Amino acid sequence: MPYRLQNFWRKIVRRLVQLGRDATTSREPLVERFELSRQPCSLVRGDVRRSAPAAIFGWQHSADPVSLLLVMTSLLLGCDQAVELHESSISRRVTIAVTSYPLLAMAEEMAGDAADVELVVSSGTTSPDWKPNSSAVQKMQQATRILISGGDYEPWLQRVTVPRSRLIDTSQGFYDQFVRIPDAVIHQHGPDGNHSHPGVVWATWLDPQLATSQLNQTRDVLLSVLPDSEANIHKVADRLAEDFRRLDDRLKEMAIVTSDGAVTVLGDAPVYQYLTKRLGWELKYIHLPSVGPLTDEDRASIQTAIAEYEPTVVFLRSTLETLQDDLSRQSLVPIVPIDLCEHADDQQTLVRRMSQNLTAIDGAVSL
Repeated sequence: MPYRLQNFWRKIVRRLVQLGRDATTSREPLVERFELSRQPCSLVRGDVRRSAPAAIFGWQHSADPVSLLLVMTSLLLGCDQAVELHESSISRRVTIAVTSYPLLAMAEEMAGDAADVELVVSSGTTSPDWKPNSSAVQKMQQATRILISGGDYEPWLQRVTVPRSRLIDTSQGFYDQFVRIPDAVIHQHGPDGNHSHPGVVWATWLDPQLATSQLNQTRDVLLSVLPDSEANIHKVADRLAEDFRRLDDRLKEMAIVTSDGAVTVLGDAPVYQYLTKRLGWELKYIHLPSVGPLTDEDRASIQTAIAEYEPTVVFLRSTLETLQDDLSRQSLVPIVPIDLCEHADDQQTLVRRMSQNLTAIDGAVSL
């Protein structure tokens, strides 16, 4: 903002503060006597004409709250140009709050430097297990838009207050494809106590088609708030959509190759349904905890499940490295680590990580 315009507004603020102070000591009737120039202010060579509400610098008054309101109204009506310039100078940068890493990866790449995209979930945890603190809630409340994954990935959303008009559920295009968990349970483990597996499978992005739908939702949101970046947003969105299409082609090919024989998958949690559904494979699962160390009982439960279901392959979250090593030594069943892409990885893109999942699965069932 030009220095002289800043000085103009400073004088207005100082004068209004003085009016408020005088109002507490004045014994005159609560009637404002002032004369305001009706000539609207205008800019000439970057300066503000002195004719702009001149009375602000020297009227007589016995200011009461009504009078102050009249003064402010007069200022706003008589100085439109100054107000517009002032408001434009403090316009906020576009900020996008997201609740999952896949949304972060998509939004960051499409927005580029035109917006600040932030994963509000605390580092080291994931949204289903997260408890937002006041700072995180404030970030969401102040964000231009809030993008959520949906499908019960944000169970905490019912306990916080965020502007619903700025909250976009990126799964809204495929509610009818949600896979529900019929045996949702509550466990006691870890420092946070009870933990529940929600009634809807949330790892939607493991299916490239559903990931594409969420990409399109994210693209449309960014186009609405970043109109000047339309070309880049479309360019990146088209490239990501093509990457997802290639992954989907690989899924279709794997489904065809394995269609002659029944494939049974044992999962450590009910999170792989969108992937196995596309492959046409049967999924059996247990409920291992997603946080905290595994107990001896947890380890025994998966050994029992392997003996009971005789799976073709076992899917384990890639974060359970120790369990993978133990099972590989103790069982002849192929163990496939699945990256749920819940945490950021500066070394690999989202598409690359999804591709590695398919490569690992293909290698296991081809043995």
